[in-house]
Amino acid sequence: MEREMININGNLVGEIKTTTIDTNEGKREVANFTVVNKFKENGKTKKEYIYCNLYGEKVETVEDFESGEYVHIFGYFKEVKKEEKIFENFIVKHINRINKEEKEEE
Repeated sequence: MEREMININGNLVGEIKTTTIDTNEGKREVANFTVVNKFKENGKTKKEYIYCNLYGEKVETVEDFESGEYVHIFGYFKEVKKEEKIFENFIVKHINRINKEEKEEE
């Protein structure tokens, strides 16, 4: 199955939580965080909260990121079913900080 890869810009909300999980390939680092994406729809500003997961060596890149920072994430959405509920997580393949000067140019 081919996944649709997406680029999203938004602000980090809350803290980034890191942990180690057990997988079939062994232990793996994971960072969980939320990004809020603001957009206009019918003349009104709306917000979309995106729950993100970042795995492996890339976890180190977000350790010093702080709430409120503007970031660019690249990855795909994945649905996870837990106890009859369906959750949609964004699996991050790449993340980087966007400086305020860059944001103003957009």
